[in-house]
Amino acid sequence: MGNVPDVRAFASVGVLLLSTFLAGSASAQPAMAEPWVDPDPDGPPKRYELGEDFGVAPMAEYRAQLTFVNPISLTTEDNRRYNVIEHRGRFGGEVDYRNIVKINLSMDLQDGTAWGDNGTFGELPSSDSGLNLTARDPNVTRACIGFIGDDPLDANSYGYTSCPGTYLKVRRLYGQVNTPIGAIRVGRQAVGVGMSVQNAAGDGRRNRFGVAYEGDQVDRVLFATKPLEAFKPEAERDTSENNGLIAAVMYDRLVSDSGAVFQDDVHQIATALRYLQPDFGIGENLEAQVFYAHRWNTLYQSTVNTVGGRLAARLGGFHIGTDMAANIGSTREVAASYSVITNDPIVDQKILQYGARAVARYDWRPDGRVPELPPMLTGYFEFDYASGDPDPQPRTPLTAFRWSEDTNVGLLLFDHVMRFQTDRAALAATEITRRLGATTFPSERVGTRGAFTNAMAIFPQVDFRPHDTVLFRTGVLVAWAPALVYDPVQSLQRRDGQSIEDDLVNFVGGKPGKFYGTELDARFQWRFVDHFALDLEGAVLFPGDALQDINGQAVNSFLMQGRTTFFF
Repeated sequence: MGNVPDVRAFASVGVLLLSTFLAGSASAQPAMAEPWVDPDPDGPPKRYELGEDFGVAPMAEYRAQLTFVNPISLTTEDNRRYNVIEHRGRFGGEVDYRNIVKINLSMDLQDGTAWGDNGTFGELPSSDSGLNLTARDPNVTRACIGFIGDDPLDANSYGYTSCPGTYLKVRRLYGQVNTPIGAIRVGRQAVGVGMSVQNAAGDGRRNRFGVAYEGDQVDRVLFATKPLEAFKPEAERDTSENNGLIAAVMYDRLVSDSGAVFQDDVHQIATALRYLQPDFGIGENLEAQVFYAHRWNTLYQSTVNTVGGRLAARLGGFHIGTDMAANIGSTREVAASYSVITNDPIVDQKILQYGARAVARYDWRPDGRVPELPPMLTGYFEFDYASGDPDPQPRTPLTAFRWSEDTNVGLLLFDHVMRFQTDRAALAATEITRRLGATTFPSERVGTRGAFTNAMAIFPQVDFRPHDTVLFRTGVLVAWAPALVYDPVQSLQRRDGQSIEDDLVNFVGGKPGKFYGTELDARFQWRFVDHFALDLEGAVLFPGDALQDINGQAVNSFLMQGRTTFFF
């Protein structure tokens, strides 16, 4: 898997955030949908006028979801099942003065809170009742992977348990002003709208399978404008968000830590260009984007340059697109931490990480079906890539690329099985480095949290809508790894010479492999009055050698998932 630091480019799609750029522009225009998402919702919240000067655009969503996985551990007799019902409320919106000065807020209530009175009475988290039979009032806990065994240095001592939940979390809070020359936004804000390989806003119901959670946020100062409009007569200027060239520059403060020390801060500056053309002759909804970000930290002499872009368009019934990013730089932070295990010298490690996705889909509508309704039949093909790291030693480059945790690829393999295997290993590895005196913990990033990393996948899918409120979707996910799938900390502990190839072990102690397996996914959705959705999903995983134990064994895994979503 690799000992990868989290150097995702938070600036990659920051320009997508802006709903308006200049005073007087419309705020309710639907965004151009990416080919790899469900456009749900198809635009920002509706704005309601409060008198002549003020407006408000509220949003609210409540989601309850049951997830059952059997088994979650493919190679052991314990930790066999994962079964939880969780819910989340999301509330927020925007208030504005004449659509010029705005304040935006998004907050989650009881995100991931498990149904029931959970925990152990008198411990943390504590149940409200000391007797399960007399439980009456549910508390606020969440299902998590935590310590449940005897040896905190052993990954097998970790599994699903209960952790304290959070009543309220503010995801975003920022102010924006639309000046005659562009928009200025200050505060905690989403990295981007929709889903790229490195960042997901986490809003709405855009994943083709599964759900998004918090999304990716950043503390930022951003300025965006349409530079070419300044050269046009005032009457001909286009202030819309869906046509023309948009440019943005931004500064992000990613880490502050001690207010008295400057060298522990992590900074980032970035710029992005986005060009949109609703009609370009041979097609429509053309979107082209390029971005660059530079991140640095003095304490560990870290510098990371991120470059990438996106290209998408509709050509008749076809909708095609690609999205890619690369992280290039160097850091001493990973080597400094792992030196407590290996006794290797602390050196600058190169960072060379790459990720990409390409999608082609064909939407078919029978004669007479209006374009505003979803297509009756969709053929969809997706190719995904995230580079891996062939060698965990601190003297070799860091090459494992990590997608956003909320940009889903399938239902079961990455979001549950790999999360379970890697998160357990990460907890044990972090405890090891902590006891040995490390001050930074790249081993925490060994846990994928469900992200797509060190993987290549093909994912053909078919959608069928017999009615505009009913969806049937199926897909076949086949995934393998560019580099061997191994546990970096456990492998480093086993190193007995200059070569580490013979010391590598995977996350369940077996021989590293490259084939994750094949997953069959299915989804049914029924929508009612545009404010309610019922989703039923299922998956079966046929594991490959990357998931097998020392005996070359791993059993098939099954997932069933159901959720209700109420949204306004």
